[in-house]
Amino acid sequence: VVYGLTQPVIGARLLASDRDLLRAAMVPAGLLAAACAVIALVSDGGTFVRRFYTTFAVLAPLPSIVFASHYARLAAQARHAFGFSTVEPCIEPLRRTIGRVIKQAILIALALAPVTAVLQIVPIVGWMVVHVIAAAWALHWVVVDAFDSARVLHPGQTLADLDAAALHVPPPWYVRWLSHAAERAPFGNRLLRWFAGVCDRLSMPWREEIALVEQHRALMIGFALSTALLLAIPILNLVFRPIVIVGATHVLGQLEIAEAGAQHRS
Repeated sequence: VVYGLTQPVIGARLLASDRDLLRAAMVPAGLLAAACAVIALVSDGGTFVRRFYTTFAVLAPLPSIVFASHYARLAAQARHAFGFSTVEPCIEPLRRTIGRVIKQAILIALALAPVTAVLQIVPIVGWMVVHVIAAAWALHWVVVDAFDSARVLHPGQTLADLDAAALHVPPPWYVRWLSHAAERAPFGNRLLRWFAGVCDRLSMPWREEIALVEQHRALMIGFALSTALLLAIPILNLVFRPIVIVGATHVLGQLEIAEAGAQHRS
């Protein structure tokens, strides 16, 4: 857990010490901040700071689309700065990037719908539990998205290779839970199985990242907590995405080294 907590700190420290990396990290943040400031200046209602951060919350998903290639190059550059093996940035076509964002939005909105629907009818504490689950679910996807953005291509590897590898990764934990519920439910079994299949197909681009979170739960809990803290700090949260991407890059590199060492010993 402590190791996970330190990863965004490691990411921030590398950015602060590497001028080229820092410049690359500040480009999306600077453009987003400028757009938020302009919109806040010309809009009405509330203070400037409130309008600025309201706009920031609305526009926050845009960098993942507009600057996807930029963040991919940042992840590869961070790999080299950490001294890991030589890699290439995982740059995807814009159409594929937009499709992934749409799939992710649908998945985040729908995957836990059966659980929250049941909990909402529980008196007194039901709505509180739903809010806690929703917050944890959102943070889970912030972490998954960070590791997704930190993906790189190893020498000779292609996007098709990544897609093929995802087919061999077990379905995500929530898909398995839905499938288990479909087997035990007194009614609606077919509908639940269909819903689990839809969630599984939508999850395909992030199977490896979700499996990584599940395999290293303690580490990811620490990473998620420090990411949540970073998101809560004004001004610094404007550059949270590059920081967590660099932190995720460090984690992936260390895990690959550990896996290679285990294979060598075996």
